[in-house]
Amino acid sequence: MSALDLLDFDGVSAADSQQVRVAIQSGDNFYGYIPSEALGFIVRNYRGLAQLQALEAAWLDCYVHSSNFSVYGIETIKAIFDACDRERLRRLKPLTQIAGDRATLFRGCAGPEHTLGMSWTTSLDKAIWYAAHHAAYYDLTNRAVYVTSIPVSEIYCCLDHYDHDCIAHPQSAWHVDVPEEEFRLDRPR
Repeated sequence: MSALDLLDFDGVSAADSQQVRVAIQSGDNFYGYIPSEALGFIVRNYRGLAQLQALEAAWLDCYVHSSNFSVYGIETIKAIFDACDRERLRRLKPLTQIAGDRATLFRGCAGPEHTLGMSWTTSLDKAIWYAAHHAAYYDLTNRAVYVTSIPVSEIYCCLDHYDHDCIAHPQSAWHVDVPEEEFRLDRPR
């Protein structure tokens, strides 16, 4: 039995399952065949997909187009990134806008609890804007920005879907004292 035969296609139609299998066997990105089911499919199968060298491109597309990972938890999302081949991730999404051996990254948050997730930016202004945007969109309070400084080797890759986001899971971060009036959506970013 091959690794492909061990994948769990629960919730994926037979036709879509076949398309995904063909894409994996061809070395192609399968995400487009199951965009609505991709997150659950990858969570169930990321180890097998990594063995098949079929994880990175589909996972990056899934990560960019998913908005809520809370049902799976940060540990699962990090485990999927850890299962990815870091060189393959960086070929797909290189570390642009980062020079040197260390990076200073920022994360904007809003709401009752702040999670130091995996999407960080190199721009303080973007982090402030993101906190303001998240608060406005979800009608939240308690806006904040955090900063971390990590070795570049700890960054999985950098995305460029809407903004420049670095994917990392820092072990520690510090609260940035941002004046309340700076949390506005019209600020340059």
